[in-house]
Amino acid sequence: MGNSRTRTLIETEAIVVAYAMSRLDKEFLRNFELPSWRAAFLTIGRKFGIPSASIKNLRDEFDPVHSNPRQGWHKRPLRPNRQRVLGEFCDASDQALFEIVGRILRGDREVTECISVPLARRRERVENVAERLRTGRLAEEYFLAHAHEIRGISAAKIVDVRGHACGYDFSLSNRPELAIEVKGLKTAKGDILFTDFEWKEATRRQAMYWLVVVGSLLRNPRQRVIENPTASLRGQIVLRTATAISWRASVAVA
Repeated sequence: MGNSRTRTLIETEAIVVAYAMSRLDKEFLRNFELPSWRAAFLTIGRKFGIPSASIKNLRDEFDPVHSNPRQGWHKRPLRPNRQRVLGEFCDASDQALFEIVGRILRGDREVTECISVPLARRRERVENVAERLRTGRLAEEYFLAHAHEIRGISAAKIVDVRGHACGYDFSLSNRPELAIEVKGLKTAKGDILFTDFEWKEATRRQAMYWLVVVGSLLRNPRQRVIENPTASLRGQIVLRTATAISWRASVAVA
C-alpha cells in the first residue's frame, strides 16, 4: 500500500465508507447495488487493499451510535481517527454522504483533496461526539415510546424525519407545521448542542418548534418540553473546524 502517508489516507477513506455503512445500513447496500454485507466487505476491501474482515470490523465500531439492529463494538471507545470522521459527518445529510462515498470509491480527486487528505492530516483529538450521539439515540427512543405521556401525542401520528436533515427529528401527520427536536442528557442538568441548521430552524418556526429534553436517561428518565427554545434558552455559538459540504448545480435562465 505504499508509504505511510498513503496508508493513512487509505485508512481514512475506509473509515469514512465504514461510517456510512453503519449509519445508512441496508440503504447503503441498495444504493451501491450490493447483494449482501459479505459482498460489500469483499468489494470495498478490494478497493482499498484491506481484508474484508477489517472492513466489517470498521463498520461494527460505529454501530453503537446508530439505530441499526446490530450491537457492534459497544464496549470499545472509538479511536481518535474514528471520532474525527464521526464528528465531521454526523450532521451531513444521507444524500451528501452517499455522494461523498460514491466519489471516494470512484477515486474522485476533488473529494480526496478537500475531504480525505485534511481528515488524514489532522492529529488533534476531536470532541467525543460518539457519546453525544448515543445519548441522543436513547432520548429519541424514549420519546417514541412515551410521546403520549409527554404531550398526549399518538405514536401513529409521529412522522420520523431524522434522515432528512431538515433541522429536527419528528413531525406530526395531523400538524405538519410542528417540528419536534429531541435531545438527551445522562444527568438531570447539562449542556445540549444544536447544529447551526437546527438553531436556525428553531428560530424560524418559533412556537412551532418544540424541544424535548430527556434527562437522567440511564436511571430515571424525566422529560421537559420547551416551546420556542431559541427564545427561552440562552445559546452560545460554538466554533470548530469541520468538513463543509455544499452543492453546486449549473442553471440557465434563457
